Parts: sequence; C-alpha cells; structure tokens
Amino acid sequence: MKKAPMIILLLAPYIFLLICIGICAGENGFTADAIEKTGWTFLGMFLVILLPNMIYAFVLKRVGYGYQKLFFWNMLIMLCNIPIYVLVFAVGIFAVSMILGIMLVPFLAIFDYLLLLPSSMYGISGLSDLPKAGKSSKAEIVINGICQFLFVFDVVSAVYLYIRFRKA
Repeated sequence: MKKAPMIILLLAPYIFLLICIGICAGENGFTADAIEKTGWTFLGMFLVILLPNMIYAFVLKRVGYGYQKLFFWNMLIMLCNIPIYVLVFAVGIFAVSMILGIMLVPFLAIFDYLLLLPSSMYGISGLSDLPKAGKSSKAEIVINGICQFLFVFDVVSAVYLYIRFRKA
C-alpha cells in the first residue's frame, strides 16, 4: 500500500497525456476550449496526485522508508518521466515555429517543473537523512539538493544517489 502513491505518480503524466489527446479529439483539434479543459485537467492532477506526493515523500521517512528506498523511487520516477519531458520539449520546439504557438511555451515549462517537483521531493527527503547517518559531506548533499531541481542534472543526481547509497 505504501507504493500505491508512487505508482500513481509514475502513471499520472501518461494518463494526463491520454486525457489531453481525448480532449483534443473531442474538441476537433487544439482549440481554445481544448486548452482550457486541458488546463483544468492538469490543475486537478496537480492537486490530487502531484502535490500529495510531494508531502508523501517526507511522510514515508516516518513510516520506515530509508534513504535507499527514497533514492530508488526518486530515480525510477525521474527515469520514467524522461519520455514526457522529451515530448514536451518537442512540442515546445514545434510551438516556437508558429507565431501563436510561442504563447504555449511558458505553460509547457510550468508543466515540466510541476512534474519535476514531486520526484525531486523523494530525493530531497532521502538527502535530509544523510547527515544523521554520517554517510555524506554537507557539500555533496547541497550539490545534489540543487541538482534535484535542475533538468537533466536531476536525473544524473538521482542515478548517482541511488548507485552510491544502494548498499550503504
């Protein structure tokens, strides 16, 4: 049962993508109504799935999840989100080529960062345990903490943390 929120977090972007495709198909294209419905759908996903998972990452420590498990889920969620990030990047590149599409780019960036935050919280939650365990220097913790919030570096940091501390 402890894994259910993380599994839902893994699936949420893909379910959201399918819902968006359904909305656009129902609206006969990428119309203003489709954009509005997609925005409300994302807001719902954020409030029901993403935000609670940000909090859940810290609750897990209190119910016995160690930093190794937190680093595993941090890495797994980030690796599973890579196709979504690539798709959003491709849509952004395509949108820049159209005059009205440029207005879509800030929303795509916001979407990406709001998707990044829950997975980053699992890494931050695990990093907060390292000083107590004496497993890492403060500089390493700070650098990895900063990397958790930067695209590309977040995945590198997540993989590094998992590999470094999986048997510690």
